[in-house]
Amino acid sequence: MSAITLVLLAFTSVSSGLLLDGIPSQEELHSDATLQLLLSEVTRLSNELKEAQGKINTLDNQVDKLTNKDRDIAFFAYLGPDMVNPSSGTTIVFNEPMTNSGNDYDPQHGVFTASVNGTYNFHLVAASPENSDPSHQFHLYITKNKPGSYVSYGWLDRTTDHWVQTSASAVLHLLQGDRVWVEVGLVLGSHTLAGHNDNRAHTYWSGFLIHAD
Repeated sequence: MSAITLVLLAFTSVSSGLLLDGIPSQEELHSDATLQLLLSEVTRLSNELKEAQGKINTLDNQVDKLTNKDRDIAFFAYLGPDMVNPSSGTTIVFNEPMTNSGNDYDPQHGVFTASVNGTYNFHLVAASPENSDPSHQFHLYITKNKPGSYVSYGWLDRTTDHWVQTSASAVLHLLQGDRVWVEVGLVLGSHTLAGHNDNRAHTYWSGFLIHAD
């Protein structure tokens, strides 16, 4: 065999080896295909999990709404002793609750705090006895969240020889955590807010949930 023939055979052998090294084996091809299938399955399961979680969240919200619609929230409370000359900005604490379903009303501080989103009704009745100061003025505000930001009010003004009574109401949409109370507004002269005496409740405050969102 000539030297040229030997060189050609060697070149052919090396070239064939190089070409074969560049082609993936059957095992490698099978491994890549399996990996792609696994990745595809993981993606599919992940999407299904996200969809299921979304449905669970929707159901949770629906359950919360149904639960809130059945909530019993209502209060009715008297003012205890008379309040003599309370200053402007004072919160009226109706510290004798007769009803407090849901415990959203705080009889220690006089503040109602909504536990659920919804529409609520509030009603105030206030009374004052005879007053020797003919120029006195005394206003009471139904206030929401911020002192001085009243939504309704009543007044007990310029009465001298007889008792006087006033009332105020409000229907409010509240979010969970919103607060409502009665505070003293405009004040001029001397005045007395009549409390619970002689077995009679002269000043009282009530509220209830009309319907939850």
